[in-house]
Amino acid sequence: MRPYEVVVEEWVREFYSSMDLGFLNPGNDSGAAPLGVKIIFDGYGYKEETNTEDDLNSISFAVFVHKDSLTGKPFPEHEQTPFALIHRLEEEVCIYCWYNVFDDTVDVIPFEHGDTKLDHQLVYDLIDRLDRNAYDSR
Repeated sequence: MRPYEVVVEEWVREFYSSMDLGFLNPGNDSGAAPLGVKIIFDGYGYKEETNTEDDLNSISFAVFVHKDSLTGKPFPEHEQTPFALIHRLEEEVCIYCWYNVFDDTVDVIPFEHGDTKLDHQLVYDLIDRLDRNAYDSR
């Protein structure tokens, strides 16, 4: 089993390389993601010079893995508010990542201290199986 951070980093890199170009709005999911996984653009980094979140070099992503991700069905749609999507704590994990464009690095934020109610071992197993399924289909 590969560390989940390595797998998620690969997913984010593939998503970034295949997503729409230009200035993005949070929630954009135009990139490629494995079946059963949802990845969205979550925002740009904070820039002190402008005192706003417009650092195009620092890009945040949210990676969702659903408890039913292995069923072969598309990722279940989220309910939305005018400002965000509604995270289903009992059904999915959300793993946040930061991609530094200049350095070409991905920082995967550990989900273990987050707010998912899924068993952590289940999440590790889901990510591992999704990774193996993707590898087997190559």
